[in-house]
Amino acid sequence: MRKNRTGILMIVLLATAIAMITGCVTPPDQPHVEQAPPVAVAATETPVPVTDQIRPERTPKLPAPNQADVRNAITRIYKDAVTIDASRCVVGDFNGDGSQDLAVVVRPAQGMLSEINSEVANWILEDPQKVTLPDAGKATQHLGPPAKPPRVDDSDILLAVLHGFGPSGWRDPSSRQTYLLKNAVGTNLKSRQLADLLNSTSSKTTLPKLRGDVINENIGDESGFLFYTGAKYAWHRSSATGKSIASR
Repeated sequence: MRKNRTGILMIVLLATAIAMITGCVTPPDQPHVEQAPPVAVAATETPVPVTDQIRPERTPKLPAPNQADVRNAITRIYKDAVTIDASRCVVGDFNGDGSQDLAVVVRPAQGMLSEINSEVANWILEDPQKVTLPDAGKATQHLGPPAKPPRVDDSDILLAVLHGFGPSGWRDPSSRQTYLLKNAVGTNLKSRQLADLLNSTSSKTTLPKLRGDVINENIGDESGFLFYTGAKYAWHRSSATGKSIASR
């Protein structure tokens, strides 16, 4: 009898302990928290692309070249290698990069032929009348080996073309790329804008591929213009009529 009571008491104590343990580990009910209403976001306009927001400024119109500026620019590159006829010069964007370029008539300075003809000179020596251009009407063609640079003589009259840099063009001290052209100086030396040339030419198919402004002149008994091919300066003869494009 005493054993039965003891067993029942143990069962009751065990059940009470289990109830107490269960009550400790059961988390209390969490209070209900109201969710904050979503914040309204004001509508905004679609962003404008950067390319549409920021437009490059046009190169400011530069003053006409004076003889002092021309001499300083040519001397910066050629030093004492040439003498300058600063009264015979033209300006324009001949290579089509948006900066103003300079073309000026020069002569070899006395005793400087070796420097002018040097293969390591700071200028590119060319004869535009010997530049062979590909035929646009042929898919495959053989141009042959590149022509050797011409040799300048004491009696040569040359055209120095200085490509400009940035808004200041050829006046900028950073403008260094220059071409020294033989057989490229004639009469009626003029600069002509590309747009004007194209608008006034009835048959555009007769023109070479042009990148920028051209240099109109008469060389010997021929009229035509010098133009930049992207790597060289070449001479383009006008039509068989012999009438200069500049006189139209």
